Amino acid sequence: MAGRSKTKEKILRTALGLFNNEGESAVSSVDIASVIGISPGNLYYHYKGKDEIIVELFADFEEEIRQVLSSPINEPLKLEDNWVYLYIIFEEIFDFRFFYKNQSELIDRIPNLRSKFARILSLKEQTAFSLLSALEDQGHLQFDEGEKAALAGRIAQHFTFWLQYHDLRHGTAPPKSLIDKGVFMTLIQITPYWTNGEGYAELLKDFVSEKV
Repeated sequence: MAGRSKTKEKILRTALGLFNNEGESAVSSVDIASVIGISPGNLYYHYKGKDEIIVELFADFEEEIRQVLSSPINEPLKLEDNWVYLYIIFEEIFDFRFFYKNQSELIDRIPNLRSKFARILSLKEQTAFSLLSALEDQGHLQFDEGEKAALAGRIAQHFTFWLQYHDLRHGTAPPKSLIDKGVFMTLIQITPYWTNGEGYAELLKDFVSEKV
């Protein structure tokens, strides 16, 4: 965000890397200061503890993810742009993945994050609904009453719990492979509602050959 000092920015970037790669619960303020090469007192001058760093990192994440999620709400995407757009969403989530791997503990410790997470989840659902509506308007999808809203909810849940599921089910994976699988599993949920099965099969085939 604008107006930050170089030291604050360095603290945030270092903390984000440590939280993502080592797990937020395993990293202390002293660890962050040590990696940067400053004293704990110097870090404390800028942020009064690790939770303040987390709150500011969440503000960065919320600003970035809102910009990404708002795109198809403001302007419908072309069919061929959908998987690219989904890839961008998963990349953004991956860049701040410690929030998703440790949601419950963070919300319990920093209660005001609950409403912020809830707003992002709501926007994810609105975004999924907009994507599905655009494909429906273009004649690619067909829904019975209530199915589109239900699918939008499932896709929003997939965005939110994809990392936890993958860690528990498959363990660690290279970032590209992890994101590719997240996108593919989103696309596959849409399959039952596609009006032209062969056309969609070709779309998935192209995606698999290029990405998964």
